[in-house]
Amino acid sequence: MIVRSIHLGFEVPDTDASMATLYYAADEGALDAARLTGLVAADRSRSPWPLVIVLPGINVTPDSYRWLAIRLVRAGYCVATYANIGSLGPAGRGITPGVDMAALGPDIIASHCSATALGPLLDAIADLDEPVQGLIDFDRVAIGGHSAGGTVALHNTDPSWVSGLACAFSFGGHTMTSMSLGHGEASVMAVPSKVPILLLAGADDGVIAASRDRYRNDDQAHDPVRRTFDEAIRRNQNDSWLVEIADGNHFTICDPIDETSGRSFLEAELRSTDRLARDTLASVLTAFLGEHCQEPSEQDRVEDLVNATTISRWARR
Repeated sequence: MIVRSIHLGFEVPDTDASMATLYYAADEGALDAARLTGLVAADRSRSPWPLVIVLPGINVTPDSYRWLAIRLVRAGYCVATYANIGSLGPAGRGITPGVDMAALGPDIIASHCSATALGPLLDAIADLDEPVQGLIDFDRVAIGGHSAGGTVALHNTDPSWVSGLACAFSFGGHTMTSMSLGHGEASVMAVPSKVPILLLAGADDGVIAASRDRYRNDDQAHDPVRRTFDEAIRRNQNDSWLVEIADGNHFTICDPIDETSGRSFLEAELRSTDRLARDTLASVLTAFLGEHCQEPSEQDRVEDLVNATTISRWARR
């Protein structure tokens, strides 16, 4: 088995353009047949594959998540990364995960889907022909994202909003909501949490620390990821986790980092090339996905991994 990808465009309302890359398990023995097209037939041995959709952070290029997509395909998944080009408010236009900001207002938040890209992307993937046609299990879908993409995933943890949703994850995302949207100071908004949730974070997140002015004017401790786990996830079925990576920062999920875009300059030291931290993230995520999207097996479970020295803090509910 080798990992290959196909590229597709899809339409999202109120955006300039949307493009996705779908990574899949390909048949290494079919390379000769693909010599003129580059379109390699799928390796069907582990199909149908659960689908994982990775929602991007603001102005983070999808290539930053390719390493993770490859890891997950090798673990038995089909993985989509994407970018929408749309409004960033005062920051102009750029890459977004696709979010209906009006749906995050204090009077209607958590009442309906706010992820504008997920439905169109799922439809576009379902319409694909070879090499993936008929090989994706749309009843086993996981959504997760980085930073703002993680926040959008958390706010849409309801299978009635995202068809086939089995679980969700976030790295560097939280649901403390900006005062500019009409919310009170340091307010953490509850999420549907109708599926298991994995909250991943870096212990030294410079972007979250530098962004506190959006959420509060006081001098209290600022730990929105932990507060999201404690206050926003109202699910007590022993299947949701908070896992903090000891040497992680806001961009540990990215490799490579595009330092020409986004806010990576807010990190005092970029350690996303730290293989150990990145491997810890991928191992925990793969274990979590395996518990909720795969058949029971002998693979690691999250509870088997959280006491590693590379993890500084964890909680379960």
